[in-house]
Amino acid sequence: MAETKMMGRELTDDEGVRWNAFTDDAIVAHGRVGKALAFAPVSGQAGDLVRTTLTFNSAEAADSALRTMSEKELRRRLTLARMAAGGI
Repeated sequence: MAETKMMGRELTDDEGVRWNAFTDDAIVAHGRVGKALAFAPVSGQAGDLVRTTLTFNSAEAADSALRTMSEKELRRRLTLARMAAGGI
């Protein structure tokens, strides 16, 4: 898979930390290469990448979802991903 691209949208969590929401390469349904929603703090500290279980079958679908997803939904997805990773 290709390397992660850190383009996307910025948001601020309830603790005031700024995050970059983006899509990262992932293996999706039927073993195909697709995208997953992911987050990384804007501060760029290594090891702070948080991936969600939300996957997309194509880059186009992922880009469309990321562009149109509300900030409230992005914050909710970030919170759930951090909980699953043990970060909260």
